[in-house]
Amino acid sequence: MHRQFEADARFEADARKDTVVDVVTHTAGQVNYKDMTELWQSFPGMVLELARRHDVSDVAELGGGANPQVGDADKWGFVNHRVVIDISANELAKATSDVETRVADLCQPIATGHDSYDLVFSTLLCEHLSDPRTFHENCFNLLRPGGLSIHFFPTLFAFPFVVNKLIPERLAHSVLSKIHRERIEHGSHDKFPAYYRWTTGPTQRAMKRFESIGFEVMEFRASFGHLYYSIIPPLNAIEAAKSRFLLRHPAPALTSYATVVLRKPERGQ
Repeated sequence: MHRQFEADARFEADARKDTVVDVVTHTAGQVNYKDMTELWQSFPGMVLELARRHDVSDVAELGGGANPQVGDADKWGFVNHRVVIDISANELAKATSDVETRVADLCQPIATGHDSYDLVFSTLLCEHLSDPRTFHENCFNLLRPGGLSIHFFPTLFAFPFVVNKLIPERLAHSVLSKIHRERIEHGSHDKFPAYYRWTTGPTQRAMKRFESIGFEVMEFRASFGHLYYSIIPPLNAIEAAKSRFLLRHPAPALTSYATVVLRKPERGQ
């Protein structure tokens, strides 16, 4: 229900103002609560900044499908090797960029390509994973020691995503076609089944899950609120007020979107 998020965020950006950013320290990293639009709009730049800062030579975008960020040579041309990994050959075929592609089910163990990348990342993929543990184990194995695994995803228990998780997929597709008809008609933004496993805010349980793979949690950014009530102004106003309150008084279990930065430890650490 949310691969149209980028267009909606641009539409709503002027209606939302940056508010208080609360910072909570975790033993394995830092948690930052941010404005929802800021969190989304800053994600591509954050990934690029980290890639430059860590002198990334090989990068894999996971689930990039028809719209890979690494396909932008003007921004990603400094990287020697750019790869897009996706389960769907059809989605990869829709892409217009000239990057290497690989068809793979990231929810199944990958036996090749270990220790090949300095950075792997995904955007709005994690909620679609049927086996998140295997996915993150694959991320860990694909990375060289010291490499980064970065992901942006919607989180439970924001109400629209709870509904999307619980209702039948056919009904979810029907609802989406009414809210975002242009997305269904545009072939490069399809609707995929959503499971929302391992996609919560920065709770202690979420931290421990990533650490159980072997990752260090470097940073966990999260936001409150969503744009699904934008066609119902009274509800949208209430949602915006609730989001502003939660930014000042954050509750990790009530986030709506998150970005997590994970690091594979250097050998010997």
